[in-house]
Amino acid sequence: MSIKIVLKGINENELKGVRFITGFRTLGEVGYIATRYLALKLGMKRVGFVLTKYLRDVTFIDEYGLATPFELFYDKNNNILVLLSHLLPLQKEMNIFTEKIIKWLKKIEVSEMLLIGGLDKRYKNDNSNLRWLKTSTSKINLPYPLMEKQLLIIGPLALFTIYAEIEDIPTTVLLPYADRERIDPAAAAVALEEINKLYSLTVDVSELYEDARKIEEELQRQLELVQKELTKEGSNRVYM
Repeated sequence: MSIKIVLKGINENELKGVRFITGFRTLGEVGYIATRYLALKLGMKRVGFVLTKYLRDVTFIDEYGLATPFELFYDKNNNILVLLSHLLPLQKEMNIFTEKIIKWLKKIEVSEMLLIGGLDKRYKNDNSNLRWLKTSTSKINLPYPLMEKQLLIIGPLALFTIYAEIEDIPTTVLLPYADRERIDPAAAAVALEEINKLYSLTVDVSELYEDARKIEEELQRQLELVQKELTKEGSNRVYM
């Protein structure tokens, strides 16, 4: 097994034509915060898992129950499928991880994809809260400046964008300005406000603004613990 998608309580035919959203634990944790918050606030049902050859040996209890590294959540009312990645794919698996998911999305005839990341606020030179870009088949147009030509997207977000372009999946990338030195819930709120507009949702993001410091501290503790344990070996690890 290299990369495997396992569905629970739903089949691929029921997901035909979904709108797909994902983001990752990169700059400001923006993509992770936004996708997790969206899944929780919409009361999405967990319908699947992504298994990898080198699946990370970390699990914990989240608000919805036992969490696994890569999970699929579905909102039938709004026809939205979210990939929630509690961890980044390993570098050596990142390419095949992305390719497998994109080809699977193509198979289920995903209607469009939204990717959420963070853009270093040091590059901000206007009054807009975000920049964006889209693949050649996307018909979405947003009233914000596009990402500047000299800037780069790297990591899983870049790979998802590349494969989406190759596979002709209409894709829009939302890049709110974020602080690269810390976790930035407010930047995630900016992305979610835009998703509210695009998909006629009413997700209340006030918590991300009002409790930003608390959320930041909790996620920072979690991230530091996970990173610490993943870099340990043998008897030095904390087993529970």
